[in-house]
Amino acid sequence: MRGIARLCAAIGVLAGGVAYAGPAETYPVSKVQRGQVGYGMTTFAGTTPEKFTFEVVSVVRNFLPKQDIILVKSTDPKLAVSGFWQGMSGSPLYLDDKLLCAFSYGFRFNKIALGGCTPIEYMKKDGDTYRRNAPVQASQKPGSPKLVIPATSSSMSDWKRLTPNVDVAEAMAALGPPHRSWLLSAPLPPPLPKAASVDGSDQIMQASVPLSIAGFSAPAFSQLERMFGESSLVPVRAGGTGSTGAAAGQCSETGPNKFVMGGSIAVELIRGDMSAAAVGTVSYVDGEKVLAFGHPMFQTGETYAPVSTVYVHTVIPSAMSAFVMGSAVNEIGSLVQDRQSAIMADTGLRTPTIPVDITITTTSGKHTENGTFHVELMANKFLTPSLTGAALMNAINYYLPDRDDVTARVDSKVTLKGHDPITFVDYMHANDGAASVMGAVRGLRVLVPLMLNPFAPVQIQRVELNVDLRFEANFGEIKQVKIPSGDLIPGQRNLIRVAMSTWDGKDIVEDVPVDVPASLAGNIVQLEVTAGDSAKLDAAPPVDLPSLLAAFKKLLPGNVWAVTLYPADEGVALEGKLVRDLPASALDKLHPQSQTQRAQAYKPITRTVAPAKRVVEGSSTTLVRVRTAR
Repeated sequence: MRGIARLCAAIGVLAGGVAYAGPAETYPVSKVQRGQVGYGMTTFAGTTPEKFTFEVVSVVRNFLPKQDIILVKSTDPKLAVSGFWQGMSGSPLYLDDKLLCAFSYGFRFNKIALGGCTPIEYMKKDGDTYRRNAPVQASQKPGSPKLVIPATSSSMSDWKRLTPNVDVAEAMAALGPPHRSWLLSAPLPPPLPKAASVDGSDQIMQASVPLSIAGFSAPAFSQLERMFGESSLVPVRAGGTGSTGAAAGQCSETGPNKFVMGGSIAVELIRGDMSAAAVGTVSYVDGEKVLAFGHPMFQTGETYAPVSTVYVHTVIPSAMSAFVMGSAVNEIGSLVQDRQSAIMADTGLRTPTIPVDITITTTSGKHTENGTFHVELMANKFLTPSLTGAALMNAINYYLPDRDDVTARVDSKVTLKGHDPITFVDYMHANDGAASVMGAVRGLRVLVPLMLNPFAPVQIQRVELNVDLRFEANFGEIKQVKIPSGDLIPGQRNLIRVAMSTWDGKDIVEDVPVDVPASLAGNIVQLEVTAGDSAKLDAAPPVDLPSLLAAFKKLLPGNVWAVTLYPADEGVALEGKLVRDLPASALDKLHPQSQTQRAQAYKPITRTVAPAKRVVEGSSTTLVRVRTAR
């Protein structure tokens, strides 16, 4: 083993000193001619780049906005079986020993190795784009890489895409009902534009990046495929994050600790007990600046995530589109830019990740099993919520894959820098397995409006999810609401009767309290009975981050009754607070004459929350009269 370690160290030194670490000269696109022959550098296996030959086919002008593409083909024996593959994007191509471009686009079902490459001049220009977020020192040792903590708040346009009224209730509604798949409801960055093929066969040049997935079950993997289905990321099975060991003579016990041109690079979305990393190739290295891919990942501009060196296991020569199988090894920098012609990383920076701790307890009969998953996620306003949901779904599927009735309790905690933690306890039921229950987990659902809030940057420091699963069917579905006395008595607590059906088809009735204000005497109101997690949020539209966090605390779990009375009166939401029961003259003066969220009309409601004997599903609504006061 010591001999292998010495050999690995020696190879690492050699790999770090290859001549392609910083090109002194580039080849201009204006001089490119059909038929010119050059060579490229890419990593076929392991960590050391190798040469392959190519020939220029043509230059396609304005292939993308203000960007040309060079068509190339290769008859190199190394590419005879696989052709150009996903993960090869970014491989530097040279003419006359001068850097010309980075391979970036390929075709599916190719019979020859044919594709496009992005001229290096466009990549260097995008790499010099101004950065909004400056690095900061945060309790670091002298000489250590600087931390960059990007703002996670979005523009107002991003927020309004979810909710036109900047209303947390609407933002939550945009995720869909709590009993639907939450993972696929959270917003993702808009997909890259793709040219439409004439015959619909998808025979167009595409930018595809293999998303190396490890530690995910088949159902969770399928969800990731659907989640990234419209993006350039293509999930593939690969090894996990971390060192690959020196077994079987592999010289990668610690892995490379620097980027080299033609070597592989990974952008880590998830790492730990499960991992997902977008794998491509390094195109250009200039000091701490690293350009790669030759095309965007999401084309989201200034974007931050850990970047790592990669151990390449092999290239899979798929008939549809070959791809590389690689594992992220050592984090040595941060993604900074994700633009049209390239991604750019900085090895002098480190980006904090968000730790997510998941604990699963399953009880079947007298047998109880406990398990934990620990992962770190990239801090990104679009991706973090969905990735958290994917991690939770995967953990649940591992410990309880059964597609049967299950009742769950989920304790969730979201820790924010500078604010009190947000905590929830949810109870829910699903008849098709535990993975379906996560749609009602409030600790997940608040992540979207929290990270997309337009008020102030939010730094999530940790997410904790404790799930207790039991093979039970302790739920009731609401069928009908009955008012025993025919009307409601104002100024006191009334009891109404709610008829439900249970999992085995039995009909049951439960008495549910509702408090009726004296001010409603003589009115006709709409009475709604629903499960707490399906109830409309009774909160004013938030006007700042504190009022948004306060609104979250009014979200209800699924094992409580939410009985709501909707009167005909109108109120006003003013500066994030609800002003109820105003006279008509006051309403006329306060009624907003602009689109500001500081003051707007609001329908006041009266809500009674009471514990239920089981998880509640469904809702029922009826009109009812409130007695006249005596």
